[in-house]
Amino acid sequence: MGIFDGFSKAFSNAEYGAPPDAVKASARHILVQSAGEAKVIMKMISSGEKTFESCAKEYSTCSSAKQGGSLGSFPPGRMVPEFDKVIFSPDAKIGQLVGPVLTDFGHHIIILDKRKGGGDWF
Repeated sequence: MGIFDGFSKAFSNAEYGAPPDAVKASARHILVQSAGEAKVIMKMISSGEKTFESCAKEYSTCSSAKQGGSLGSFPPGRMVPEFDKVIFSPDAKIGQLVGPVLTDFGHHIIILDKRKGGGDWF
């Protein structure tokens, strides 16, 4: 048995368990040009005056606005680093309103809807 075969056998042993599912997240966002506008929108959502979906459709400059800001499911690295840092942080909580997050595109208001994979990390 060569060294490669030995490593292959070691890492495929049942005692190590199955590898974790691929890490993925689902999130929604609202993209606006100013931090001030983002804060006003966040207050409307937090107070219950408006829903996240209605604010996304009304205020977001992203094409995802039509879907209430939904970005679908995506792995780490698909979004810009500032966005990924929020979504894939061990401290991120499902349903928590986060923002404004500044990227080259503008200011984002983000809600993490779902996250899976990554073993014990999540």
